[in-house]
Amino acid sequence: MFAVEALVLVLSVLALTAWSLGRDYLRKRRDRREAAEVEARLAKIATFEDARNEFGFPEETLDGPSGRRLCVWKKPTPDGRLFTYSLTISPEGKVLDRTWKRTPTR
Repeated sequence: MFAVEALVLVLSVLALTAWSLGRDYLRKRRDRREAAEVEARLAKIATFEDARNEFGFPEETLDGPSGRRLCVWKKPTPDGRLFTYSLTISPEGKVLDRTWKRTPTR
């Protein structure tokens, strides 16, 4: 009887370890795929009008002394994470710099 209990315990620990590692692998794979999609989406944005069409009006806008603007969009996802997109816009309306971040995956 002891051998059966020990076998069940070992199998349970192995199953839990496999589930945990599999879940982490799938989460990281999803995050990499999502990052590639966001990078491709941001690469297409060349002007402020493109950004406004893609994201809507910015949540925050900061005007710099040189005429450049920093525009920030915050977009929640259905799973509770938050994406923050920041674009630096020239006085002519061209995008000079693009950055983004997301809240960590739980």
